Amino acid sequence: MNKNRVNNWILLAKEAIVKCGISEDGKTVNKTFRGQISSFGAAVVMGSLQSAVAFFADKGGASVQRDKLIEALYFIINNGEKKSAAEVFSWVCESKEDLKEQFEDASIALKLALNFFELTEEKENTQNGEV
Repeated sequence: MNKNRVNNWILLAKEAIVKCGISEDGKTVNKTFRGQISSFGAAVVMGSLQSAVAFFADKGGASVQRDKLIEALYFIINNGEKKSAAEVFSWVCESKEDLKEQFEDASIALKLALNFFELTEEKENTQNGEV
């Protein structure tokens, strides 16, 4: 972990949370995202970056759009440039440089930046008696 890079990326991570749609109103974030970004960091450390990005680039059965996390991490690493999760996955697979530490640092900065937002429960659908 590069502490200086993490510190420098925290405000960019805050911007990424808003620009990449993790926070829809700029004030709150579904608290499930905190667990998802922690899971991503663990997946990178324990496995490979390519497999972690591939898994998170697809929403699958997750309760939140975890592909937005991949977009946000790319946004942080590339100083505000946006790409879709699928494009980020292609970029990671084609890159000649070792991106693992950058993604680890970006995930730490993103998790720290979540502290700028109010973490909320997932909204339940109460229309027509559904929960």
